[in-house]
Amino acid sequence: MDYMDADVAYLSGLIVARGTLTEAPAVRQVVIDFPYSTLKLQGNDAEYDQETEILLGLHTIRKRLVDLLEADVETISGSTSATLTIRFLRNSMAWRNILLLLDNKLSYAHFQVPSVFFDPQIPKDWKIQFVRGYADVAGNIRHVNRYVDGRHRVRLDVLNSPANWQLPVQLCTLLQEQIGVPVQLINWGHPNMGRAFREHQINIFAEAFLPIGFSFRHKQHLLEQFAQRDRQRFPNIGYNPCPGVRRVRREKPPADEEQDTQHLPPPLQGRHFNAYFEICRALGCQRYVRDDREAERFTDEVEAGIDEEQTG
Repeated sequence: MDYMDADVAYLSGLIVARGTLTEAPAVRQVVIDFPYSTLKLQGNDAEYDQETEILLGLHTIRKRLVDLLEADVETISGSTSATLTIRFLRNSMAWRNILLLLDNKLSYAHFQVPSVFFDPQIPKDWKIQFVRGYADVAGNIRHVNRYVDGRHRVRLDVLNSPANWQLPVQLCTLLQEQIGVPVQLINWGHPNMGRAFREHQINIFAEAFLPIGFSFRHKQHLLEQFAQRDRQRFPNIGYNPCPGVRRVRREKPPADEEQDTQHLPPPLQGRHFNAYFEICRALGCQRYVRDDREAERFTDEVEAGIDEEQTG
């Protein structure tokens, strides 16, 4: 609590999403990569140039971090991403606190959600700021994210690394249990789910994500537009948390990659999965009913149109 506030929480989210730390005798630095998922982003009534919008947003973020860290902060634009670099010329308390929060890990390929954010004494707004920081870097809101019934969704991406498979479950737990934002499902980058070892995707309906929001203007505008459209089209649909278990609608064929020790963490190696929530459970999700037979109680809002994401 002594080293945490809303600004530190936001910075932590940025780093966990796409941050890398390096340390040398003369300089210590944090490098955060802000990818452009596409150069143009289409809304209901406008098109946004992502490079321009991200650079404008980074100007505001830079000022926020300079005030927080008293460090050298610069931004650089590239062809597919923008980079924010924070340089510490001394082994300052701010640098030490960052290392402490990240358990002395140095790359997003190994980061977990810092345990402090699961502390019930931490204000909810700080937890929201952490997720917003993560979403500003690794979250996207696009038409192509729509559910089968047409509702729009935010996706939080977790790049696939053998050391960070627990991160999607941790983010989901933080959202649902600590903040009260329901998660629809997780698209795992797992061979049984038909996605090989691509990035993991945490799906949250746009309207449910409004309490988190984005700091970038274009993402926030799209979020509000899509949420408003969904409210008009689906006025009576509520948003419930993922129950942790659903019916397995079809058996998945085995895949040779189930044995892959290079890409899979130990809890998943040599195991077969038929649905996303089975992977969640294997990685520590505690949000499931004790009796699997109770899964029959849980159905989606669109029973006839359930999409393949829920079973891979």
